[in-house]
Amino acid sequence: MNRNSRWQRKGGRAAAWARVGSVFLAGALAAAIPARVMGGDEKLPEIPASTPVPGQPPGALSKENLTKRRPKPPFDLTGNWMFSPAMNAENGMFDFLPAPKLTPAAKSVFDTSTATMNSGKNFKNDEGQCWPAGMPESMTRVWPNQTIQLPTVIIMTQMLKHEIRWIYLDGRPHADPDIKPPSYSGDSIGHFEGDTLVVETVNLQPRHHWIMAGIPVGPKLKIVEKIKLKSGGKILEDTFTMSDPDNWEGDWVNTKYWYRYDNADAEEAFCLPDINDNLLSTHDESNVR
Repeated sequence: MNRNSRWQRKGGRAAAWARVGSVFLAGALAAAIPARVMGGDEKLPEIPASTPVPGQPPGALSKENLTKRRPKPPFDLTGNWMFSPAMNAENGMFDFLPAPKLTPAAKSVFDTSTATMNSGKNFKNDEGQCWPAGMPESMTRVWPNQTIQLPTVIIMTQMLKHEIRWIYLDGRPHADPDIKPPSYSGDSIGHFEGDTLVVETVNLQPRHHWIMAGIPVGPKLKIVEKIKLKSGGKILEDTFTMSDPDNWEGDWVNTKYWYRYDNADAEEAFCLPDINDNLLSTHDESNVR
């Protein structure tokens, strides 16, 4: 039975999530109503009653969750991190090299991609068509990665196309994939082991999603990262261990490096089709899809 049919079978829980969404919408509408001042006394709209989903933990930004007592983390990633091609020249730079042995199906796609690019065209340039880079490729993009670390979650915003990752640190399990649909950033759960942040990411969206040129993401992809700060907190080291039995054999291991660059802020940088119309590399005649 496919994932969609399983999701439909669990209509009760899906309906519960829908009710939560309607509550949030009601709250947003209430907040948008201006306060009424009558006779000097401020009268505010009533806060709508919430209906939490049974068993649903408090949100990562709730005061209840943020103020829980936890061990002090070994480091704080808060800041801007820049990906450096020079620092990653020995590990594939923007790619994850060397690549593992591919399955026959994946190798056929990769060989077609290589031949296409050798002919001077792009192969399924989905990023050029404004699809998200997604994990793990979003962690090798240019421009600042603006990171905020809280006791419950690490939020990473990549300036290029504003791709966001949420790495939850509050002890929650992975979300039920029959309830939470797959996404390009995936479902990331982290914990500290000594001086290392260990992050496991699953439930990734395979459509228009690539590990690197010619090697697709499959629905079984699992990424485990081991993140450390080095050189007095100036260098971020991230070792990726990726497994996807549909596309390659064994574990695919690669280490990437970033440097702290706190003299810049992330700015608005969207991928828009009308801007792409001016780029030859994104034209249909330049791509084999």
